[in-house]
Amino acid sequence: MVSGDDLAQRLVDSALRAGGADGLQATSLVARWIVSRSVVTVMGPHGWMLPMFQFDQATATPKPSMAPVLAVLRGVFADAELALWFVSSNDWLKGDRPAMVMHKNLPGVLHAARADRFLARGH
Repeated sequence: MVSGDDLAQRLVDSALRAGGADGLQATSLVARWIVSRSVVTVMGPHGWMLPMFQFDQATATPKPSMAPVLAVLRGVFADAELALWFVSSNDWLKGDRPAMVMHKNLPGVLHAARADRFLARGH
């Protein structure tokens, strides 16, 4: 888990390594991700926390595989439930955790998300 401020600093650090940086833009970008619900967030005692499984470690940007999975699950699970879904063993994935396999098995994770969405809605 990382705070929004810490994630913004990671974005700045990544940009510095690539030859440029703007801390204000990084903070605004993280805020847009949170407000648009493009990332999984959990309210902690000191503000919004973001699970790191959804970010590329080198660039601190959301992994491309997050968007389609979130599109399936948003509106069905609350924020904390979403975070838990990604890090919990999933029967549809033969016990694998979606966060650990979505980079190599996105179709399987999408299938699991659709199945769990169906079950969560009760039809």
